[in-house]
Amino acid sequence: MKKGNKVIFNLFKEKFLKYKERSIEESVSKYAKILDDDIDLKIHISYHNKMYTTYVESLHNREVVFRCPIDEENIIRYNLGKIIEIEFISYTGLYITEICITERIIKDDIMYYKGNINSPIEKKQRRDNFRLPINLDVTYTLPLNEARLYSGNTKDISVGGMLMENNEHLYVNKKLKITFELDNKVYRVKSTIINKRTNFVNGKYLYHIRFDDLNNKQKREIYRFILDEQKVELRRNAGIR
Repeated sequence: MKKGNKVIFNLFKEKFLKYKERSIEESVSKYAKILDDDIDLKIHISYHNKMYTTYVESLHNREVVFRCPIDEENIIRYNLGKIIEIEFISYTGLYITEICITERIIKDDIMYYKGNINSPIEKKQRRDNFRLPINLDVTYTLPLNEARLYSGNTKDISVGGMLMENNEHLYVNKKLKITFELDNKVYRVKSTIINKRTNFVNGKYLYHIRFDDLNNKQKREIYRFILDEQKVELRRNAGIR
């Protein structure tokens, strides 16, 4: 390459990198807060033509920490410096970006990866089944000892269930009877734990709860509440009072 052409190429490359960096910062400024607010944020990752879903444990500005994907108890290994495409799955929608792996973390015998966002975040689509991030106090009982009352709190809620956080060690498929109040109405719902994990930040347990016996009237009430709160949040984000 001639010297003049090389100078032009380097100037073009420098200009492109500055544009890319500015685009990343603008997209992070636009979307990172929304994603960071979702304690149940997940990501899709493709590895050797197979799709994996795992949890985001923390997201701060451009730094992402996520749980290592596992394939039949074998961990998925990424080299440091590896750039991978991911899809954030949040309560508001699906978002695509790339991250560069910078560190492996071992905590409580679980492997996590840390990476930096390496391309602009692009919103792909909205979610049809909206989860409302909300902190509600809940109580629940277990089938064999309904006299003993346990407590916890929600992280989000949908018509189909909730994400509950507490200190009690419970098993997947465990049946519960959960009580919570929403919009001045009390709901007592037979439920099932369908997934469980540990909160990376505080060590508490996070339980995905499925509602088993909501009637149609209760479903409509919860759906209406979620829809109204979603409208309020959209208006707030748009700066409309």
